[in-house]
Amino acid sequence: MAYKYVALTPSGQQVRGSIEAPSEEAAEQTLWESDYRILMLRAIRTWPHLDELFPTIFGIKRPEIITFSRQMATLIESGIAVLPALELLQRQARGGLGRVLGHLAQAIKKGSSFSDALREHPQAFPPIFARMMAVGERTGNLEVVLQQLAIHMEKEQAIIKRVRGAMAYPAFVILLAIGVVAILITMALPPLMALFDEFHAELPLPTRILLAVSHFTTAYMLHMAVALSVAVGIGVVYVRQPRGRRQLDYVLLRMPLIGPVTVLTNAARFSGTTSMLLRAGIPVSEVMDLAIDTTGNRIVREGLRDVREGMLRGEGLSKPLSRSKLFPPMLVQMVEVGEETGTLDANLETMAEFYGREVDERISTLTSMIQPTLTLAVGLMVGFIALSIIMPMYDLMGAIREP
Repeated sequence: MAYKYVALTPSGQQVRGSIEAPSEEAAEQTLWESDYRILMLRAIRTWPHLDELFPTIFGIKRPEIITFSRQMATLIESGIAVLPALELLQRQARGGLGRVLGHLAQAIKKGSSFSDALREHPQAFPPIFARMMAVGERTGNLEVVLQQLAIHMEKEQAIIKRVRGAMAYPAFVILLAIGVVAILITMALPPLMALFDEFHAELPLPTRILLAVSHFTTAYMLHMAVALSVAVGIGVVYVRQPRGRRQLDYVLLRMPLIGPVTVLTNAARFSGTTSMLLRAGIPVSEVMDLAIDTTGNRIVREGLRDVREGMLRGEGLSKPLSRSKLFPPMLVQMVEVGEETGTLDANLETMAEFYGREVDERISTLTSMIQPTLTLAVGLMVGFIALSIIMPMYDLMGAIREP
């Protein structure tokens, strides 16, 4: 945050300026360390940026962090120091990432390390990023660690994109079907009904059902829209609460078709993250802490906490994992073999690739099952509406031909 100040130098000269600091106390401390006597200090009020108000929509996206990691690794590998590399990338970046890189550069100029500066921006960089940078700084292999992180995040992003892509098709078809039905009921049906009433045509049962639905929808459209908006709002607020999010995660794990995909996705992410952290030389207990922080599902996170407690009791990793029942048996067996042979990181990397392919296959199977089901459902719905409109037209034509 920016603060404006007026202060006196040790020689008694008055100076004015601004300073970036996480809090007012930190700004005061920085000025005191510069031997300034503070006369005035206040925060500079600025309008929040869109990425700060709506981080999900306008915030820094994972592909931006991946690109930054690769570019940073290339610059450091070329012999450029961290600070000049950050300043160079800041000039190229736009939006929220550019501002964050500027803050990182300012923090490093004040004596902070790269990893400590990253920890001040958890909204942009996950905890695993800062921890891996600390390992890279300690070992002198910062560019190697950045490349490893980029590869790891790309694999995770690929899994997330495949899952979202599988969900996008059903959502699109359902919305399209709702739009078509709404147009038929609200625009095509009323003029025909007026024509049928004029000739006193007898309406068959499907048409009467459709007509009742049309009348109800027209009469209570505003009420339905308000009720739907309120229900969606309550649902969103509830899911954002810890209890609601936990229940949603539990349902996702137990659903017949989505549950297995969720289990495999979490197994792939856990395996890949743990393998990378172990290969970087991070202690196992801290590896589990970072694996827990990077797990999105609350139920799996609770299971990993139990696994960590078991590890601290000296049970190893495979035994607590087998008790959790949240990970596939093959993963538990490979972890056990890795612990016995000292190849835990390699075995977990193999499992991450294996479960990544499994997620692809399951999503392909799920999509192939959803497509014909949705096509049949939409066809039946539109067919019912078309039949309800066409059937009374035959009666109407008969009434017109009668003398």
